[in-house]
Amino acid sequence: MENVTKRYGRTVAVGDLSLEVRKGEVLGLLGPNGAGKSTTIGMLSGLIRPTSGRISVFGLDLVRDHVAIAGRMGILVERPTFPEYLSVRRVLKIYGLLSGSDASVESVMARTGLAHVARKHVGALSVGMRQRLGIAQAILTEPELLVLDEPTSGLDVEGTRDTLRFLRRLCDEVGVTIVFSSHQMQEVEALCDRVAILNEGGLVACEEKETLLSWDLGEVDLLVDRPEEVETLLAELAWVLSVDTRPGGLHVHLDEPKSDELAALLVDRGFKLSGVVPHRRTLEDYFLKVTEP
Repeated sequence: MENVTKRYGRTVAVGDLSLEVRKGEVLGLLGPNGAGKSTTIGMLSGLIRPTSGRISVFGLDLVRDHVAIAGRMGILVERPTFPEYLSVRRVLKIYGLLSGSDASVESVMARTGLAHVARKHVGALSVGMRQRLGIAQAILTEPELLVLDEPTSGLDVEGTRDTLRFLRRLCDEVGVTIVFSSHQMQEVEALCDRVAILNEGGLVACEEKETLLSWDLGEVDLLVDRPEEVETLLAELAWVLSVDTRPGGLHVHLDEPKSDELAALLVDRGFKLSGVVPHRRTLEDYFLKVTEP
């Protein structure tokens, strides 16, 4: 995506967005409500035409060469709809015929947990099962690129876990590239390789997940005896910024990553130190940092 903008009248849903997706990676799109995630997914899918800018997929222009690209791409909109009077098996067979795919419908149903409802009409399916049907339809052509808008919407805990594992296997074992949007930090942490964060229609950050989830040695939890005495001692040190009492110990914020010096000091003063646990940066920490005004 190169300098892509989408306007609805005077409203700018996405503004001057540039983003590159690497082959074989899972890229998660995060953002608060109204950030432009669904519009971005819609434009990447070819379902929404950008007002300006250029989107290329597989080296082809998405607008000009959409037919050539579509056969290599699978798409899931947030709330997929299908004819309610058709069975699950029939829906997938029709989509297979329309797409020219010779993929096994039975295999796709088994992979997405739909085999036991194959004869059910769509109208009798739960929200979660309809979502699974949407994923099944998206992978029916064995695509090289999957573009998914809230793929676990409506799924229960078990269904969400199974779907995330399935999508991760598609990437790791088959080499499918996946772009997906989500409101759930845990889903993004579990599935993605990189995280792109949108806010007010613009890209505010795009980072490797492992970089964001690193350990912070300047913020530690201390498991120590006589915590009241330790708190008094640390309050006198200039390089200790703050000390908070927590159940079972103390939470200490240092001006530099000096957890080793802190541990040595406490042992030298005769305290029994059971553990020094550094703070693990979370995706939520980073998200709030880059999106809060």
